[in-house]
Amino acid sequence: MRDQNGGKQMRSVWTIAAPPKREKAYGKHPTQKPLALLDRIITASTNPGDVVLDPFVGSGTTCVAALGLGRQCVGIDTSAEYLDVARRRLIDAAAEGAARLPLD
Repeated sequence: MRDQNGGKQMRSVWTIAAPPKREKAYGKHPTQKPLALLDRIITASTNPGDVVLDPFVGSGTTCVAALGLGRQCVGIDTSAEYLDVARRRLIDAAAEGAARLPLD
């Protein structure tokens, strides 16, 4: 995480903007998180190839972030509407995939 913060210790308060309109293009979810937030959380707590579980997948932001960071993701939700939103986001994210995957 220091590499992402110019070699300095990561601070405990993160400044991340609300999700932009393009992240809500597939449908709105009342508690949708910004992709940048999930990118940071997943990077800090997992390694490439790990499996991330999101038992309340909602709009699919966690799974989109995991896919973009080279992780696998399992998403669960009781709402068919939100599962459809997440599915459509993941299909498009997978199609764009190479643009977001880390370059080693």
